[in-house]
Amino acid sequence: MPRAPRSELRRLLRRPEVIVWCVFVLGTPFCVFPSGLPQPGDFLMLLLLPLALYGWNGRMLGAFARPFRILLLFTLWVAIVQYSWATITGNWGLVGKDTFLLFPIYYAFNASVMLVALILYQRHGDGFLRLTAWALLAAIGVLVVGSFFTHYNALRNGVFFNNPNQLGYYTVLAACMLALLHRKLKLGLLVTTAGLLGCMYLGLVSASRAAAGGSAVILVVTLVSNPKIVLAAIPLIAGLVLTGPVAGAIERTERRVRVDQFPEYSFLEERGWGRIYDNPEYILVGAGEGATGRFRDSLIGTHEIHSSAGMIIFSYGVIGAFLFLWFAWRVLQGARLGAAMMLAPIAAFTVAHHGLRDSMLWIVLSIFLMLKVRAPPAATAGPGGARAAGPAQSQRN
Repeated sequence: MPRAPRSELRRLLRRPEVIVWCVFVLGTPFCVFPSGLPQPGDFLMLLLLPLALYGWNGRMLGAFARPFRILLLFTLWVAIVQYSWATITGNWGLVGKDTFLLFPIYYAFNASVMLVALILYQRHGDGFLRLTAWALLAAIGVLVVGSFFTHYNALRNGVFFNNPNQLGYYTVLAACMLALLHRKLKLGLLVTTAGLLGCMYLGLVSASRAAAGGSAVILVVTLVSNPKIVLAAIPLIAGLVLTGPVAGAIERTERRVRVDQFPEYSFLEERGWGRIYDNPEYILVGAGEGATGRFRDSLIGTHEIHSSAGMIIFSYGVIGAFLFLWFAWRVLQGARLGAAMMLAPIAAFTVAHHGLRDSMLWIVLSIFLMLKVRAPPAATAGPGGARAAGPAQSQRN
């Protein structure tokens, strides 16, 4: 880790909102309840949101405010579409894939995650990010250790997640987040390399082709941007590859790459994109998420479209797709190519999987926005001694 005033970090560790945030980041990989339901870490947001909002003056840095306002517009559109379909169909069920009401809550929750991250950065600056990096590295370490004691099936492991795809997606997000924090904070070479290799190993354990490939891309981009990491990576890579668990994970991932489970279908058909051109009447405003029983005659039956891009187009139509692309453009606007490339594996993963509901994605996007701030916000006295947002300059990240 880069050297930072210990008194500053000690001060932050006395701030309840920072402590709860670190526990939230650390608890993200632990799934206790079935997918689609709040997990233990998610309940911390009920405490974290009021702690973050307390004393906030409602102002955001320009680099944060513009994309966040568009995200709120997209979230509002999601709510309009979902509740309109609930009214039209008379389906007021709360839980399950055949309902409408719960889905806007996912997007409102993740918008809250992004809001909290941006406010806490404005309040505490880079010290907040350093503690976030430690919490992330601790989570990666716990997952790596846990992978030796957990199994999902003969080929794949989800560790503490409900399924291996969730683990795979987490590894891509964690690797990207760590690479961005390295760029922002100048983290130590060994720390960054060990964290990225841990993510790559977990991607192999999940036997997710997209996850293993995405983590490898992020590692390569980080190596190219800082060749000194190569010197740290060589002995760690050699040590990992020579161990039995890693060799076995590589073999299982290679087996999944060689075997096409659905050779009779194209990639888009397998992921459910056929539902879009089979039901063109929904293209303008969307069919809404949920109530998939309406489309039981499609190739994927009552399953969700297994692609974030396809889901947005079908569920929220041209209007929803425009709003989300507008938000993505605002996030990327002014970014340097090297920083933008860090997000490419996430974009590729979400084309093949549904990943917009994962709160880690919104933490990563928040950190990406923080790269545009030239220096930590100036500190002013806030409630309870907390630092409030002050002026900051923006730059290309």
